Amino acid sequence: MHAYQPLWPDDRHDWDPPSPADLTYRDALDVGAFAATDPLVTWRTWPEIWHLDALGRWCCCSKGSSFDSVQRLAEWPTEMVACRTVSTGQCCPDNWVVIEPRHPWHDDPYDVTEGDAAAFLSLRSSLASLGVNLLDVLVFHQEHRWWSLHELTSGTTAWTFWDDRPAAPASRRRRRT
Repeated sequence: MHAYQPLWPDDRHDWDPPSPADLTYRDALDVGAFAATDPLVTWRTWPEIWHLDALGRWCCCSKGSSFDSVQRLAEWPTEMVACRTVSTGQCCPDNWVVIEPRHPWHDDPYDVTEGDAAAFLSLRSSLASLGVNLLDVLVFHQEHRWWSLHELTSGTTAWTFWDDRPAAPASRRRRRT
């Protein structure tokens, strides 16, 4: 578990929140640093799925519903890649990070559990078979605490981008048209 001190102003009347596209993300700690500058990370009721290029730059994103959590996403991973069928005229990168805010009033467990870690590993495996490298699922609490499920399952907050590794076998490569 990690914590951060909010860096946004108390009076946000004339303040514009930062854009995730303003930073580069190579590690869960980078997302934690962004969350300290953006109150919307914990305000939202839905997860966002950030799509990062090979350098860790935010390119685009999709969002889940307020009913989604890592455990629900693991049950229906193909729903996550449905965003790729939308023609935007740009190529959606393969490296994804899920930002999941949790609220104490929601029906799902508020605290991170072993079930979350197991769901993350299942989701990562399912998405890999669909051409997506799930780098991490980061769970954010209202008390400015956060967890990296990649860290909980691997011991490190650093991510491995597919483009950082040796060439993937042909069965894992996805043709872009």
